[in-house]
Amino acid sequence: MNKEKNGRLFVPAWCTRGISIAIHSILIMQISYYATESAGLSIGMIGALILAARMFDGFTDIFAGYVIDNTHTKLGKARPYELFVIPAWLLAILLFSTPDISITGKCIWIFIMYVLINAVCTTFLGACDAVFLARSTTDESRRARALTASGIACMIFPAVISMILPILIEKWGTEPGGWTKISMAIGVPAMLFGLIRFLYVKEIDVKEEKTEKITLKTSIKCLLKNKYIWILGLAYLLCNLATNLSSVVQTYYFTYIVGNLTSMSLVGMLGLFTPLILLLFPVAMRKIGGMAFVKIGLIVAIIGGIVKYFAGANMPMLLIGTVLSGIGTTGLIMMGSIFIIQCMDYGEWKTGIRIEGMMNTIPSFAGKLGTGLASALSGAIMGAAGYVGNAAAQTASANTAIVWCFSLIPAIICIIALITLHFYDYEKIGEKIKKEIQEKKEVKKDELLL
Repeated sequence: MNKEKNGRLFVPAWCTRGISIAIHSILIMQISYYATESAGLSIGMIGALILAARMFDGFTDIFAGYVIDNTHTKLGKARPYELFVIPAWLLAILLFSTPDISITGKCIWIFIMYVLINAVCTTFLGACDAVFLARSTTDESRRARALTASGIACMIFPAVISMILPILIEKWGTEPGGWTKISMAIGVPAMLFGLIRFLYVKEIDVKEEKTEKITLKTSIKCLLKNKYIWILGLAYLLCNLATNLSSVVQTYYFTYIVGNLTSMSLVGMLGLFTPLILLLFPVAMRKIGGMAFVKIGLIVAIIGGIVKYFAGANMPMLLIGTVLSGIGTTGLIMMGSIFIIQCMDYGEWKTGIRIEGMMNTIPSFAGKLGTGLASALSGAIMGAAGYVGNAAAQTASANTAIVWCFSLIPAIICIIALITLHFYDYEKIGEKIKKEIQEKKEVKKDELLL
């Protein structure tokens, strides 16, 4: 019988690595702004580079999931891969330290760093996340509490960084080596903080771990038979596309539409209150179901996008619209591990084989692809509209493109995500699935005793 190994500090310790990587994502989102305003690349060029780099993720996600499913160590199946938080931060610092070489050389440098960060480091960190949660506690309410606390913390801490970052960009962003200072000032403490989860949280029943190998062919067959993971993956892609499209363009919006980059800190300040909506998630799971909570959030995000479209430089409207948009996509992105574990259970019930690492790769790759598409889409739209980096002012068409990428296009994407999740009805049969899985385990246990 599984015994809980993690004490009262499990929930706060669980939050630490998520916080570190959330801050990491906030910094990486500035790559387009850094590349155009500091490294001298065109907006279309950096968008294409990022999208091309994301194409590697599909292969490495499958590889990472396969490796995790066949990992059996004294530390467990997923826990060893928490250490990828170290190279993730070191490579981020190198990404924002592009040497003063030719444009081609800069493109190659940024491409390599970006691929290593996303196709290797964040791939393994993403692939092990839900697996680690499933194997560190068997208590569903504890999982929900851990994800709720992590979701709140993973928005509050990055919100603080979002307030500080524009000030650092204003102060150091234009001087030689300034972006290296920015990335180190944020990255070094965040990296050390992110290691706490690895050091404290342990997997259960590591000594009893079975060592049967799951072949890649078997894993893929099991994935293809799991309809819910593909629905969830598409929703992940859309939610990450909507969120990151707005985030990528936000710096441009405050520079050229609002006319005051430092005022972007106000958005980060108000963002401190956005994650408090996650406090409702454990209650929602009991009362209406987690997916219903996510759908309501998407409706709120659509309203937020419309408010931002009409806001212009009006700060109160911008703040309201940004908060509504942030609330809207928070549910799925922050609480996704709950749904991934549901897909693991459904897959075991459907095929008789429990796939964990590979199951996590679909939403992980979809989320990263959504992030890459956000940079590529914003680059393509703004480039076609005539955006020119470092210009004192942009043309009317470029400003219109910035506004649409910041507001209406993310709202439209959220509408598509809402339609997609209409087909995710696992919660109607979830209890039946868990009961039948447990009955099969009891039968096998009895057979072994005989």
